Formats: sequence, structure tokens, C-alpha cells
Amino acid sequence: MDFVDILFPRKCPVCGMVLKRGERQICISCCRNLPLVKEPRCMRCGKPVSLVEETYCFDCEKKKQEGQNVLMKGTALWVYDTHMKQAMANFKYEGCLEDGSFYVEELCKNRGDEIANWSVEAVIPVPLHWRKRWFRGYNQAEVLAEGLGEYLQLPVLGNVLKRSRYTIPQKGLAPKQRAQNLTGAFAVTKKGRERVSDIHRVLLVDDIYTTGATLEACAEVLRAEGVQEIFFACLCIGRDF
Repeated sequence: MDFVDILFPRKCPVCGMVLKRGERQICISCCRNLPLVKEPRCMRCGKPVSLVEETYCFDCEKKKQEGQNVLMKGTALWVYDTHMKQAMANFKYEGCLEDGSFYVEELCKNRGDEIANWSVEAVIPVPLHWRKRWFRGYNQAEVLAEGLGEYLQLPVLGNVLKRSRYTIPQKGLAPKQRAQNLTGAFAVTKKGRERVSDIHRVLLVDDIYTTGATLEACAEVLRAEGVQEIFFACLCIGRDF
């Protein structure tokens, strides 16, 4: 343990407890209890479903029937339970930027091969409105995207998408309200149009997937610019049951 660790002891990104000797990035207790997303999973969004026979979760089945599938396929690492809700809140709102290295490492280790098989050409983080970015000091989705881009050896296009208007938090909103809240919220920048003009398959990156409204809103504006296939990767996702 060096002098910096004594002054600023490293903490577990999930529970916030100070790491003990021998614990590298996460405490032993949380490491054993991380709620990994396991099979059976929705074939489209990767959300856990209750039965092996279920091809899609309820939301994706409904979107499929209504012809609203703007996203090709996606994956997430952990179930968005009580512990991960707190961990994601710390990552986003409490300045725990250093936790990003752990999250990127776990995402690449557990979902890297799956994502690589999609053969995307670029990685695009979901943008924050400038007010939120200024207040937080960073965009957590961009941190994850940079790590994934390095792992996949792909360009990370952080200036392609922008939040064209400020929106209220999605938390607590019903699915229809989430979609309405994001109507017209995203746009492709002028430089972004040039950068995606010859790109056909991209990977969108965000921290949490609930109903998918945010990712779908981003996908719609990218599709309008000619991007044909849009995949996504997130750290956490809700259950279908």
C-alpha cells in the first residue's frame, strides 16, 4: 500500500466500503454477489426473462409487433437491482469516475466477445446535456465507450450525438412518458453527419437500460443519417419479471 492509498483509500464501487488488503477493485462480498445477467435472456435487448421458451421480453415483443425495432440487438452485464442502483448513482452523481475502469474491465471480460461478433465500425456514447456534463464533470457513458473502443480497437465518436434540449430525469416516468420526454431531445451534430456518412454499423453505449427509450431516441436520429444497424451495450438492465 502506497502513501496515496493511505490518504485516499480505495473503495468498492458497489457498496462504497474501503477495500481491504488483497482486494483489488471490488470487495470480496460484492464480487460474490454481483447480479450478473444470465440466461434466459431476451434475444433483442438482453433483458432476463422468466422462461427459456420466451424469445423476447414483453417490451421487445410489443415493439416487434408494432414495427418499432430501431435497435438491432443489445447486451448488458448486471441486473439493475438495489445494489447496482446505488453503484450507478455513485458513478454518475458522486464523482466516482475511477470506478469506470472496473466497470469497463468487467464489461469487456464478460460481454466483449459477444459485442465483437456484431462487427460494428464505431462506438458512440449516449450524450449528456451540457448542463449535466458541466455539473458532473464527465459523461459516464463516454467513460464506458472509451474503454470499449480501446478493447475493440474501434474509433469512439463522442461528438456525433448531442442533447438538443434539456430533459427531466427518466426515473419514475411511465414508458409513454419516457418516450414523450425524449422527443426531439437528440440530434446529430454537423461534424457528426460527416463522421457517420460512411458508417453502417455502430455500437451505442450507456450505463443503464430500462425501457430502452433513450437508446431508441439516439438510434432514430442515427438511422435518419443513414446508419443502418445500431447495437448497444450497457452496464445494467432491468428484469422482465
